[in-house]
Amino acid sequence: MVQSSLGANKAEVSFVRETNLLVATQIVKLSFDGKEIGKLFHGDVLVIETETGKHKVETKVGLSLAIPNITGFNGAWKFKSKLNLVGPAHFFKIIFKPALMGGKHHVIEIDALEFEKMSGKKEPKNDETPPSP
Repeated sequence: MVQSSLGANKAEVSFVRETNLLVATQIVKLSFDGKEIGKLFHGDVLVIETETGKHKVETKVGLSLAIPNITGFNGAWKFKSKLNLVGPAHFFKIIFKPALMGGKHHVIEIDALEFEKMSGKKEPKNDETPPSP
């Protein structure tokens, strides 16, 4: 989660990539404000710290083994989006949306609970008590 040491104009931005057998061999290259910040395979998580405000995010995939005409002739089309970060914590999932002439790996904002479920962190159930340290 977000550390209290973040300044007023800082944000922690977390990305998680869904697991999708349709694009099992694709590794997503994630760029933030024009700079590649990482490569994500299925279930991978990437966390960065940045300034609040407007930013650009992009996903792209090089050539890979996949289903032609659904995933983009053995790859996927670039996805570009603008983000407006307000507040100290933002969570995004990267999901593949297939299309007739090639799909894209979309970046979609989600809440902290969905992020924790997708990233494999287990939340205590209502009838469970969290383990004591």
